Amino acid sequence: MVKIFVLLIAFVLSLSAYGQNYNFSIPEFNCFVEVNKDRSLNISYEILFECTPGYSSIDIVDIGFPSENFLMGSMRAKLDGSVLKDIRYSYYIDNGVEVHLNRHSIHSGEQGLFTLTAVNNDMVFLDTEDDDYASVVFSTTWFDGGLLTGTSDFSLSMVFPEGADPENVRYHDRPFTSSYIDDLDRPVYVWQETRSVDSKYMVGISFPEELVDGPLSERPTEPFLSEDAVIALFAFGFIFLFFSSVVFIIVKALHKAKRRKEEYLPPKLGLEGSGIRRGLTAPLAALLLEEKLDRVFVLIIFGLLKKGRLQLEDDKLIKTGSTEGLRLYEKELLALIPEVPSDKAIPSKDIKELFLKMIKVLEKKMEGYSLKESQEYYRGVIESAWNMVYADQSAEKAGEILGDRFHWLLADEKFDSRLKKIPSGRNFLLPMYMYHYFPSTTRMVGGASGMNLTQACSQMVSSLERTAGNTVSNLTRLSSSVTSKSNPVPVSTYRSSSGSSCACACACAGCACACAGGGR
Repeated sequence: MVKIFVLLIAFVLSLSAYGQNYNFSIPEFNCFVEVNKDRSLNISYEILFECTPGYSSIDIVDIGFPSENFLMGSMRAKLDGSVLKDIRYSYYIDNGVEVHLNRHSIHSGEQGLFTLTAVNNDMVFLDTEDDDYASVVFSTTWFDGGLLTGTSDFSLSMVFPEGADPENVRYHDRPFTSSYIDDLDRPVYVWQETRSVDSKYMVGISFPEELVDGPLSERPTEPFLSEDAVIALFAFGFIFLFFSSVVFIIVKALHKAKRRKEEYLPPKLGLEGSGIRRGLTAPLAALLLEEKLDRVFVLIIFGLLKKGRLQLEDDKLIKTGSTEGLRLYEKELLALIPEVPSDKAIPSKDIKELFLKMIKVLEKKMEGYSLKESQEYYRGVIESAWNMVYADQSAEKAGEILGDRFHWLLADEKFDSRLKKIPSGRNFLLPMYMYHYFPSTTRMVGGASGMNLTQACSQMVSSLERTAGNTVSNLTRLSSSVTSKSNPVPVSTYRSSSGSSCACACACAGCACACAGGGR
């Protein structure tokens, strides 16, 4: 049963990869790891990618790390010698980064040599077999087997810390294929073989503990359930979900009928395309996910505040800069805000026109792309932002993540409920541009707000929502009026028994649009 289920999952993944139109091979894969005295690892990758002819360009490379303690500031990446500067926390790997190739993308039928170096802290632990020894367990990154073809000339080199004696170092379960002494008199173990880099490649080494700084701790324990047990449970869950989905679909259909007035995307948007439309701003992504329009408006305001083109004073918006370099919808909103702050709200009909234009822009951007896959991509972006906030981070890192990802948290329709899940008592350093969201009486110490992360986020959102409500009249009632223009209720037309109802055809199209999901 387990084997059948694994084959089923592999088949589903292969279908997903085909829909995304990505496929590549890796002729050469080299990883070089140095163990440092401070218990960190210097990790270097040299990977030769080849984009399969007829498939989409390789535009992003995801690289995973052994633990969450990798240093983002240490990342250095290149493609064929050209420096790649757009390196971000990965939305798809719990401990990893995504490197955007941008103009250096590897096109169909072409090869590109990708290199990356980084530091991962706290990777040396007590050896489980010998109390006087330290050990390192390491696995290289790997790639989705549904997108990867062929095998690689694979090489992994593990360099022992300085002072190591070749007679007193050891390997763990997987024997090395060769070894040598480098120019710094450090022993090096090398593992070489031809393999597909679509799974873990775990190796381990041990050496006297005095070669690294102490004190050493025990290695984190393995998961309670084995991989086979997890697969078996997942198989049971899959069967349970299958039958539950029947009930879910019925309930959702009834719910969809109730929400019809809030579905403002045109039914045809993205239904005939394939692949993911990346690069949408948070407001456009929220539109794509059909979030409430008052939340989309809050996102636009937040973006202009962050860019310094608006300021917030007593829940009123004040224009502070030019419109140069702004998005079209940002320029149009600034044009609607009076030069002198006023208690008079912007008429909702003006904001309605702004949203209708945004939907037209989104429709244009989605031409040739899949709505289903793109929606799931941005759900993944939002999910990753929450996961990073939930993680146990230092005060500096928590503030950095909040400043960098807050617009994606705002784009989540479940923002309020998910905010409550942030661990209480979390400290963080407030990003500079967020200071004006808080009352002047709030205590600021070294950039800290004097409140925990949950309170700070709640304070910012409350401030933005009050401002949005003061800025536009009847903002919460806009959805139905926008829908009547962008996605009107279809008119029923009778046909003979050999045909079909026009209303049924249109309603099905709308259902497909509104229910779209999927994955990369």
